[in-house]
Amino acid sequence: MDSLITIKTFTHPSELLILKGRLESEGIECFVKDELITQIIPLYSNAVGGVKLQVKESDVEKAMEILKDAGYLREQDAQPSSFYTKLDKATSKIPFLKKLKFEIRLLIVLTAIVSSIVLTIYYVTLPSTFERLPEYNWCVDSITYDGKDYTPTTSQFFQIEIAGGENCHETIGFRTNGIIKLPSFGSKGISGNWSIINDSLQIEKTDTFDFVYDGVYDVDLSKNQLILKSQKTTIYCHIEKTSFNFPF
Repeated sequence: MDSLITIKTFTHPSELLILKGRLESEGIECFVKDELITQIIPLYSNAVGGVKLQVKESDVEKAMEILKDAGYLREQDAQPSSFYTKLDKATSKIPFLKKLKFEIRLLIVLTAIVSSIVLTIYYVTLPSTFERLPEYNWCVDSITYDGKDYTPTTSQFFQIEIAGGENCHETIGFRTNGIIKLPSFGSKGISGNWSIINDSLQIEKTDTFDFVYDGVYDVDLSKNQLILKSQKTTIYCHIEKTSFNFPF
């Protein structure tokens, strides 16, 4: 079986149609290589060495004569770039790629690179955990203090009113000015200061029940659930469905 020999390269597939037709009219069977990649991504034509017009080895001499007569033959012809050669060599060593055509391998590699860049940009631009805290009102589900769980009906000392469903009577609100609003034990709300220290949340200077709330908290934020955990207090919250941003 004759091997295929590249006799001429072109930047775009449309450029070889006339010559291909001329050769075929002389009874020479023609083949086109790397046409797909240049049609999909035209800018990569030079990278892969252009679109290649190939003939069988037994037809090379006759085809070259036709090229000379038609004025297509040059002393220097387009050769694959170093990028093409290196990439072809590198991808041909990858087990699940080496049996594929080069243009398919190149598409897979480019897709992987673009996907990695897009994912990196996506995660870099995501708001941090602490940037998300002021975006919502956080409905308090329960609080554990000093090893004991406190719910709406289990303690007269520490009682949180939670209506359930879409209603939420006890919330935590993180203000962008560093003020935090905390669950109260009556009609008056509890206020304090919050800040970020070494990737942890610090609550301090609460005007009431500072022994419960003041401290440094680890923050676990997953989807719409928020858990704040200090040495003595753990607060379980979720995003209030009717929550809104606080401008102050």
